[in-house]
Amino acid sequence: MKIQTGQRFDGVINNITDLGIFVTLPQHHRGLVHRNDFGQEWLRERQRYQIGQEVRVVVQQIRKGRYDLSIRRVNDPDLTDPANQFSQLTPSQFAQTLNEVDAKAQAEIKQLEAVLAAAE
Repeated sequence: MKIQTGQRFDGVINNITDLGIFVTLPQHHRGLVHRNDFGQEWLRERQRYQIGQEVRVVVQQIRKGRYDLSIRRVNDPDLTDPANQFSQLTPSQFAQTLNEVDAKAQAEIKQLEAVLAAAE
């Protein structure tokens, strides 16, 4: 799996140091949420996290094979997730795609309800 800037992941904290929070990403990739991600609140925020805790992170930058992660910028629209199938759509394309996904979901729900009704 190739990791790219802007991708969001659920990772697990494997270490907390004065430098920041080290996180294990899927497929054993690792990255750092630097203490600067928390600004002046680092000492207080650091207490909120524990080793083994799952956190949502975004890849801010990749330098020399190292992943610079952020917890604060997970919802930052400037970090476009290349794995998001909807990120490159225009608003009208997005609406059309969303309606298609909704229609497929509704059809699937009806099929499942029919299967459940037949099983009763």
